Amino acid sequence: MPKGNWVDRGDPIESTLARVLGRAVGCDADDPALHAHVLSIRGMVESDSTEVHVAGYLRTVAEAFDRPELEPVLRRTLAIALWHIAKTGLVRDHAARQVAALRRMLPAEPPLADQLHAAILGAPVEAPTRAPFVPPMRHEAEAQRRRGE
Repeated sequence: MPKGNWVDRGDPIESTLARVLGRAVGCDADDPALHAHVLSIRGMVESDSTEVHVAGYLRTVAEAFDRPELEPVLRRTLAIALWHIAKTGLVRDHAARQVAALRRMLPAEPPLADQLHAAILGAPVEAPTRAPFVPPMRHEAEAQRRRGE
């Protein structure tokens, strides 16, 4: 079953940024001119820029596409969305690299067939000699407690 969102599916950060930014400036997400701005925004977020910096950069994007400057509230909202898209993807990619590195450090496990073979060989041959533990009934437990056992 496919996962529901771009983060869980492992989609590239750039494609999601391009889709959102392209919609905002009215161009196709596959536009090469848009791709350059997407890479700039990703780089800004990677280098710890804030959404305020991204909002300032969006003025440049509007000029590049001959669009009127977005209203400040809309520009800020778009910048927050783009910043969070980039940051989420970067965190996801970093976590995936960390998990992969940790997995490489784990010792190799023997094949399941070998594990099962060892478990069978180590299993007891004879049946248990004593009866399984059965907890005492409540009234018996109270009687034992009163006797101090």
